[in-house]
Amino acid sequence: MLPFSFDPAIISWSYLLQFVVCVPLAIAALRLPGQHWYEAIGLKLVPLGSVIRWTVIWLVCWIFAALLYWRLAPTDPFLQAINASRHWGLALTSLLLAPLLEEIIFRACGFQLWRQTRLGMSGTLFLTSLLFMLIHVEQYSLPLLILMFFFGVLLGLAREKTGSLLIPLILHTLNNFLAIVLVMWLGLAA
Repeated sequence: MLPFSFDPAIISWSYLLQFVVCVPLAIAALRLPGQHWYEAIGLKLVPLGSVIRWTVIWLVCWIFAALLYWRLAPTDPFLQAINASRHWGLALTSLLLAPLLEEIIFRACGFQLWRQTRLGMSGTLFLTSLLFMLIHVEQYSLPLLILMFFFGVLLGLAREKTGSLLIPLILHTLNNFLAIVLVMWLGLAA
């Protein structure tokens, strides 16, 4: 990841640059001859029941994590910087680009490259969740980083159980949407 700043415009442009560079490289690295880009990253449809089931699991985990975080965690400087900012660029970047970029890197590339190695499922799940947490280390305090690790585990389990990147992508987008509404629009990080 590029150097971190609390300025919403810099974050937005930084993520756009990372997206434009990293996503095509990841897709090219995973794509086999005669394979479509969405097949390379594991983006396939899943039954509606599966979407609903994983969304409910995420929501229960999110409520539990939010209660723990707001009760125990210190104030994060990043969350304070974007609190009630209503910055459209950062909101759109967080909603559209961040989930897609991070899910392609961790739940598509990470899973395809490491799942069949000695790491197996549990090692891949641990490693991708740890790396997912570590890319957010400049943004958040330790309590929120720990929650990010477990969110990564949930996304990885969804990827493994459904065989699709679609569920982790939906859950990540929902997670970011809720955070955008609560922090950037309602100002609840204070």
